[in-house]
Amino acid sequence: MPESPFPFPGREQEDFKKSLPMRIADYIVVQIFQGQYKPGERLKEEELAAMFETSRAPVREALYLLQINGLVERLPRRGAVVRSYAEKEVRDLYEVRLALENLAMDRIAERWQEEWEAEFHPILERMAQAAEAGDAKTYARHNADFHWLLMRLAGSDILWNLYRQTTYPLNTLTRLSTRTQEDLFRSTGEHRAIVEAMREHNFREAKALLSQNVQHGLERVLRVRF
Repeated sequence: MPESPFPFPGREQEDFKKSLPMRIADYIVVQIFQGQYKPGERLKEEELAAMFETSRAPVREALYLLQINGLVERLPRRGAVVRSYAEKEVRDLYEVRLALENLAMDRIAERWQEEWEAEFHPILERMAQAAEAGDAKTYARHNADFHWLLMRLAGSDILWNLYRQTTYPLNTLTRLSTRTQEDLFRSTGEHRAIVEAMREHNFREAKALLSQNVQHGLERVLRVRF
C-alpha cells in the first residue's frame, strides 16, 4: 500500500524510517503548509543544517526534492525560496488533480468492494471534528487523507505516481481553500455526499460531486490569492 508523502501527526514511526533529507523535506513542507514559510521566502541552508545538526548536503538534497515536487524554486543570487504560483498555474494544478481523481473514480467503480466505504468513515469523522472546532489546519490534513484514499483505492501505480507529483503544492493550496468555518462545514458535507454516492453505486453522481468539490476549492483559493 503506498504511503501518503505528506507528513501528518501520528506518523512518527514512519518518519523514523525515512532518510534525513526526506525528514528535512517533510519539516519544510509542514512549515509551508502551516504558513510559517511564506511564498517567496528564502530557505536558508545554514539554519536548516544547524536545526538538524547536520551538514548542508542533506539540506540541499531535501531542497532538491521539494524543487522537483514544485514547492521550492531556485532564484539567482537568492538560492532556494518557497515557490509562489500564478493564477494559470493554480488552475492547471486543479485541472490535473480533477482529471486524475476522475480516472481514479472510474477504476474504483470497476472494482468497488463494499468494505471500502468503512475506510472513509474515520477520515470523515476527523474532518467533521476539525470543522466543528474551526481548525482549518487540521481539517486540511484530513481533507488530503480523503483524496489520497481515493487514489489508493484506484489500484493504479501509474495514477498514483502522477497524482503524487501534484501533492505538495496542492496540500499547501488546500489550506487556503478552507479558511472559514462555513468553508469547513460545506467541504465536509461535500465529502460525505461523495462517499454516500459510492455506497449507492452511483459513481456518475460521485464523479459529479467530486468535480464540484474540487471546483469549489479552486474558487476559494483564487479568491484568497488573486
